[in-house]
Amino acid sequence: MSAQLDIFFAQLQQQLSHHFCRQLIVLEGDCEWATTTATVIGKHFSQRLWAGDNAPMSFVSSSLKQSKQWLGQEFDMVVINALQGLSANTLGALSGTVKGGGILVIIAPPAWRLPNISSPFYHRLGRLFLDPNVMLIQQSQPVELLSLAAIPDYFSTAQIFTDVNLQRGCLTAGQADAVDAIIKVATGHSKRPLVLSADRGRGKSAALGIAAAELLQTRTIRIAVTAPSFACADTVFKLAKLRLVTAEQPQRHQLYYGTSQLEFVAADEIVNRASEFDFIMVDEAAAIPAPILMALLAHHNRLIFATTIHGYEGTGRGFEIKFKQQLTAKMPQWRSYHLEQPIRWATGDPLEAWTFKALLLSAQAPNCVGIDVVSDADAIHYSVLPTSELAANERLLSQLFGLLINAHYQTSPNDIQQLLDDPELSLIVALQAKTIIGCCVVSKEGGFDAELAQLVMQGKRRPQGHLLAQSLAAHLGYAIAAQQRCYRILRIAVADSFQQHGIGTKLVDAVLQQAQNENIDYIGTSFGAANELVDFWSHCSLRPLRLGITKDAASGLHSLLFVKPLSSAALLWFDDAVTLFSASFICQRVEQFSQLDSQLFFKLYSQNVQQPLNYGLSLTQIDHQLQIFIQGGLGYDVVVASLESWLSQYLLQDDCTWNDDVGFVVAKILQKQSWSVVGERYHLASRKIAQQHLRNIVARYYSLSSQVY
Repeated sequence: MSAQLDIFFAQLQQQLSHHFCRQLIVLEGDCEWATTTATVIGKHFSQRLWAGDNAPMSFVSSSLKQSKQWLGQEFDMVVINALQGLSANTLGALSGTVKGGGILVIIAPPAWRLPNISSPFYHRLGRLFLDPNVMLIQQSQPVELLSLAAIPDYFSTAQIFTDVNLQRGCLTAGQADAVDAIIKVATGHSKRPLVLSADRGRGKSAALGIAAAELLQTRTIRIAVTAPSFACADTVFKLAKLRLVTAEQPQRHQLYYGTSQLEFVAADEIVNRASEFDFIMVDEAAAIPAPILMALLAHHNRLIFATTIHGYEGTGRGFEIKFKQQLTAKMPQWRSYHLEQPIRWATGDPLEAWTFKALLLSAQAPNCVGIDVVSDADAIHYSVLPTSELAANERLLSQLFGLLINAHYQTSPNDIQQLLDDPELSLIVALQAKTIIGCCVVSKEGGFDAELAQLVMQGKRRPQGHLLAQSLAAHLGYAIAAQQRCYRILRIAVADSFQQHGIGTKLVDAVLQQAQNENIDYIGTSFGAANELVDFWSHCSLRPLRLGITKDAASGLHSLLFVKPLSSAALLWFDDAVTLFSASFICQRVEQFSQLDSQLFFKLYSQNVQQPLNYGLSLTQIDHQLQIFIQGGLGYDVVVASLESWLSQYLLQDDCTWNDDVGFVVAKILQKQSWSVVGERYHLASRKIAQQHLRNIVARYYSLSSQVY
């Protein structure tokens, strides 16, 4: 076997190198045979990585869980030992480390291709191993049957691009154009940000580094680079340093060239430090919380947002769709550039094509052109879609995943695996003419025994999953909620052209009906607290029970837990929890939620607080102080108790609606934001002007008809 493999893979390596493309090899058999075979194959590839158990000495060894650490590095051969399992994200991450002319080897058990033995996700991968782009080597089949795959006609030797700008050294014409576009943002008209997008392996981060080097070399400039982590931006600094040989780099995240500077700034610090820099580059923008990106637009006018469209950890396409809408509203003269041609492998690369198919990275949202949502509303059907049907139907699976990608920018390949394999997940879909136009992903949780529920409440146990049931027990103290059965809505998505027509609400109604059919005690959901989401879930008759103290790393928002009771048993603790939320929110308004978005604060306060603040002041005392305050007497610090008493009651009136005036008084009086903060937010030049603005607003809205008690 060894001699035949030697000859075969020597020829394959030459063929792949000549065409600069990559090949997927699947070794189907037991561990000993696969390890021996992979070792023989490895003799023809110099840089080798082995991810998983039983790594031979001739390979760099890594656990599957450490796959992220290899991003940005390149290998001629990567082996994934998947005999003990494999996550979709790991497959995506490691496939991107194989360079042109190399191979990805997956060691898989034969059971993956047998129905009803392996999980739906592994069985699907097993089917895809039969793809013409895959070379399947089976322990049960003789090696003599191996033959070199024919390289498609459109492959030729890699075309060499010569950059006319020798200092740049760009590798493709597209990369050279991207560098020009980046530099133009820094040197041209302001308020014209660039969105730079690319699939993996197109040289996006390298283009940022090349552009940074040219800017540092030709002018005095301070450039900030921000990303989810420095590892994501490391390529930018390496490329800049490579072109600026004399540059000083006292630390990995700082580069100095004369009086110019390139510095990495963490994503959670970039908004506060934005004014220190002339130009800001945001790499892997899709993985940075949207509120940070929007705040950058308000604080800086020379920005570039670079993102990977089909990434292993999530997709930038959903980010692009959502963010570009907001970008158009803020800076309508923004521009975009997409890097198309690969740098690290050939166009049309077989491994890239197979990976995109296997991980649904090219999944598109359903095409709803020609469907009239109003006239065809009665033809929309809401039902449970069994995961078995989803696993067997690539068209439906692609529709569903495309829908989730567009709705949730953090959607990752691992979500496919969970959708297909988790027995506690169910899918409620809205179908129109055999097309999924909306979906709701639901997880069944709870049902703990009394002892486990108590341990969870006491913080002594934290079983995997069951996030809704455990949060109610551990964070609010309701052990009984963990004993009861619940539905947690993980995701809800509706096709863009069908939004604002009540389909999302009807999907939730369908979930409620399914829950009642199964005697579920309550349903709930947890999400980043954004105004439009609070409106939606409130409209669906769910109530907030907990607002997270710290912001979620993924969304940049406080996590908000909404619940709706369905059984009489759930009502026993639910009403108590509603009262607790009301009291806690009032007490936390200054210390924990002083910087909460004032409109969101208004919604949560006006819709959920049960009693206004009461300091024991009579109506006469409040009226006396506020009348003097309105007329220019008494300072804010003197009348603050009267102001809080009046405003806390006013916000609970049915006719109280949100506007900028209400936002100002909420931020200052109830949230206790400083004069400098509210002054900057509402464009008031000085503290004196801000104080007079407060008096003017109180004069407009105060009256004795606003009963305090």
